[in-house]
Amino acid sequence: MYMYTAMADYAAETGDAAMANACRALFNNVANKRMFITGGIGSTVEGEAFSIDYDLPNDITYNETCASVGLVFFTRKMLDLEPDANYADVMEKALYNGVLSGMQLDGKKFFYVNPLEVIPGVSGKLAGYKHVKPVRPGWYACACCPPNVARLLASLQRYVWGETDKTIFAHLFVGGTSRFNTGGGVEIDTVTRFPWEGAIKYVIKPDQEGSKFTFAIRMPGWSKQNSVKLNGECINDKAKVERGYVYIEREWKPGDTVELILDMKVRRMYANTAVRSDANCTALVRGPTVYCIEQADNGSQLSALRLPRTSEISCKVLESGNLAGMTVLEAEGIRLSTKDDSLYSEEPAEQSPTKIVAIPYYAWGNRETGEMRVWIHEK
Repeated sequence: MYMYTAMADYAAETGDAAMANACRALFNNVANKRMFITGGIGSTVEGEAFSIDYDLPNDITYNETCASVGLVFFTRKMLDLEPDANYADVMEKALYNGVLSGMQLDGKKFFYVNPLEVIPGVSGKLAGYKHVKPVRPGWYACACCPPNVARLLASLQRYVWGETDKTIFAHLFVGGTSRFNTGGGVEIDTVTRFPWEGAIKYVIKPDQEGSKFTFAIRMPGWSKQNSVKLNGECINDKAKVERGYVYIEREWKPGDTVELILDMKVRRMYANTAVRSDANCTALVRGPTVYCIEQADNGSQLSALRLPRTSEISCKVLESGNLAGMTVLEAEGIRLSTKDDSLYSEEPAEQSPTKIVAIPYYAWGNRETGEMRVWIHEK
């Protein structure tokens, strides 16, 4: 991905059309055929590399943390090449899932490999699975991931924002105060609890009243219904929207506000039928956050759980424990079980009702050691 980043940087700096087209082709191939739903890339341990289209194994994948960091770098350079929300959507997916999952919540341990399914006793033990760890180690001989994560998070503003002489781009939704040269100088306060809540408020503070520039805000592809307000007035039908960005051009006054409300309902995602590992399965996603199920909440043999299509999925904010403050998902499910220890039987598995609890994927492995999986069998 670092080579791809250099290519995109060169195309953006020089205007080389052939290089730009090559970068677009690379992005489309990765995003549409070789990227995991978590923004992880690199499906094989052999060479830490891509394999072939739609080969996305959940339990033996590689998905190096550094590779997701590289994907963030690449997509950000693509945004310099051309503002397109598709690039920012992938950048966001990789950041909130593939990158953050690499570090333990206390920052003391990290993953080199980020699988989408883990079974202790198999993962990290059996031949072909030894690179997939069920818990984050304290160190690796090649410790490239922690400094890569650190340098990304330390420079996060350059990924959240973009700037030209006439336009300020809001690519990601992160709270804080940022300073820009556009329009003769402007400060923007961002107030939000994203990704837990879908409300983002921008307070515009130009150095000079009447400063004219364009404020472009990304409309993420995962949000199907968006509301954009300027000083309290809905402008959905008035503002220009192009390639997934809403453009607001005006003379700005200190204290002007832009509010964005995103659709945060839980979505069931399905893989292309060519992805053999995810057949008859669904993944739960809310906003940019991919969810997973863990043994700590659901017991062992997660592969025996079934999530009916008719089950409603509710949200709950945890108030205590390692995951306090996070939004988790709950749904009524089914657990399959066999009557005895026979390896094979003519009798189908028995079914019993159970509650299924899903947590943000990036937070897995921060409690007791146990099974984990992203893709849940659907019934």
